[in-house]
Amino acid sequence: MRIAFVVQRYGLDVHGGSEALCRIWAEHLAARHQVTVFTTCARDYLTWADHYPPGSEELNGVIVRRFPVDAPRDLDTFNEFTHQVYANRGDLALGEEWMRRQGPYSTPLFEAIVAERDDFARFVFMTYLYATAYFGLPLVADKALLAPTAHDEPPIYLGIFRQLFALPQGFLFLMPSEELLVRRLFPTEHIPGYEVGLEVPLDPEPQAEPLNDLPELLYIGRVHPSKNVDQLAADFARYREEGGKPARLLVAGRVDTPMPEHPDIAYLGYVDEARKRELLRRCALLVLPSIYESLSIVLLEAWAHGRPTLVNGAAPVLREQTLRGGGGLFYHGYAEFVVALDTLLADRSLRAALGGQGRAFVARRYTWTAVDTTLERALNA
Repeated sequence: MRIAFVVQRYGLDVHGGSEALCRIWAEHLAARHQVTVFTTCARDYLTWADHYPPGSEELNGVIVRRFPVDAPRDLDTFNEFTHQVYANRGDLALGEEWMRRQGPYSTPLFEAIVAERDDFARFVFMTYLYATAYFGLPLVADKALLAPTAHDEPPIYLGIFRQLFALPQGFLFLMPSEELLVRRLFPTEHIPGYEVGLEVPLDPEPQAEPLNDLPELLYIGRVHPSKNVDQLAADFARYREEGGKPARLLVAGRVDTPMPEHPDIAYLGYVDEARKRELLRRCALLVLPSIYESLSIVLLEAWAHGRPTLVNGAAPVLREQTLRGGGGLFYHGYAEFVVALDTLLADRSLRAALGGQGRAFVARRYTWTAVDTTLERALNA
């Protein structure tokens, strides 16, 4: 089967959630299908400025076709416009202009989808939130699947998405709570949905955390206010200053917002896959403070290394993921953050037990064998 994925950005050095999921699915399907990715030349998710050269290349068995973005995004102007749009959620014309500005908008990409629609049996659009899906999916709706990566966040309540969610031939959901949200917000009873996860490789020899080092809390991901990382850093600094148990917070990811300085907080910047695995192997626990989150791949990766997790319980998907996997704790607000952190840091055996439960959950649910049947069924339906 010839399958096309459409995603906002794509590359070995791109580490957004939906982008990583797209690459995992595309590379695995390429073992027995002809897979092409339609994407933009952008790498920066804030400006969408062209970074990669336009054209085609092969990455890990997948043909990647990149198209230039019509214009980069001015974030300050866009944020001001967003306030206006959120105050008028039902205004479709205003909402569509917001989506165009949200980007990345690439006229050549949309033209290529139209020109080559008959060359592919399926088009899989990754995430509802960006212009690549909003303007691209209607062009091939009769053969389109949507992986919405939806969660309860302000944009999903804009009126424009009612028409988008009515179009695909099927949904690829990551969690039951995601499907419940989509079914509650949009009239989609006629569209089948499939819960499709991803393969998360298990660490073949999970290591005990270092005995003599200071326990390390690890955050991996975008360092941006939308991920609540600034609040995590502030809460951890307060925790240490109020006499909390000795520990360090390591923040791995490109810093896109002012962050508090503290002697027990280290900002590592972007880390590659090898460095990420090393950090997961030696940390005491992974912390995820985000409120708006779909299925967290890095949470599964922490469990695959036998590491427990501490997540923000205000994120329904993270809370559900934690309860299903049994691999960690969740908190609401600073007081619960302190109690949860004290509990985890005080008991190495508890950390090992939670990490072990999470690892067993990943072994059951997130192998390619477990995912493959459902994904193939969705593609062939």
